[in-house]
Amino acid sequence: MSSTTPDPDYYVKLLAFTKSNHRDVYPAIDPTSPSLSQKGKVVVITGASRGIGRRGFVVSFARAGAKALVLLARSASDLAEAEKEAKAINPSIETLALSVDVADEASVSDAFRAIQEKYGKPDVLVNNAAVLEPLSSILEVDAKKWWYAFELNLRGPFLLTKAFMNLLGPEPTSVPPKSSPTRATIINVTTSGAHTIVPNHSSYCISKLALNQLTAYVAAEDSSITCVCVHPGVIPTDMSSLVPFLNPFAKDSPELVGSVAVWLASGDQRFLSGRYITANWDVEELVRKKDEILDGDKLTTALKGEFGMQQFEKR
Repeated sequence: MSSTTPDPDYYVKLLAFTKSNHRDVYPAIDPTSPSLSQKGKVVVITGASRGIGRRGFVVSFARAGAKALVLLARSASDLAEAEKEAKAINPSIETLALSVDVADEASVSDAFRAIQEKYGKPDVLVNNAAVLEPLSSILEVDAKKWWYAFELNLRGPFLLTKAFMNLLGPEPTSVPPKSSPTRATIINVTTSGAHTIVPNHSSYCISKLALNQLTAYVAAEDSSITCVCVHPGVIPTDMSSLVPFLNPFAKDSPELVGSVAVWLASGDQRFLSGRYITANWDVEELVRKKDEILDGDKLTTALKGEFGMQQFEKR
């Protein structure tokens, strides 16, 4: 590879937490695997009409045999196409397509009222809807457009998570949390940019950083829910096309993050609850690193530095 040709795996290597990394579906996350079956589950997906919502999460949960997919987005016509795609994969799957503004509390409440009437309690929530723009410096950006990213990328997931948890009800107290099974899964789609400074991307990256912390709060306040924020990798989508410098690296399949989501919703992955992962990371290695992650409080957002009076007592 010449020095002028970017390594397409550059960001995968840069962000690696596991030795093995992937850019497409592999056996451990194959949604058709019986061990990852989503039979009987109701899955709510936002931003389901296009991009990784439709090509990743809808496709993967349909392949995993979910009972029903609740598809949320603004475009009714695009949602109809997503429904057709899900049923082509799994003819027995039920779908409920709802045109929703995820940043509007009344719209979200109406959607979850419809979900409750048809299915009772949902099992999985995928907060995928997001906006990348505006791409501008803080000096030059339009303030209303800058704040709109927070409305969609943070307020939206907050409203959806609150409505989802409201249907679940309070965390059970009769059984010790560690002995009780995970009763629901929330997956928040984030970005690796949340932990770095990317000039001209402040609204997107800061709103996603706040989403990561929302994830941590959900995990802290209800240990019976698995809540994880997932960076999907670099996927060729309409959104990623707005950032031309990423084009040489956009080699991840949308099914990769969709299948990771299926894996997170299977079994008990609560050791990752409240934490950040990248879809490229090998999930079997993550399981083997469970004690390292928990004992070192890794994959969380924190302030760097040495703190506490004990550091001065040593000297």
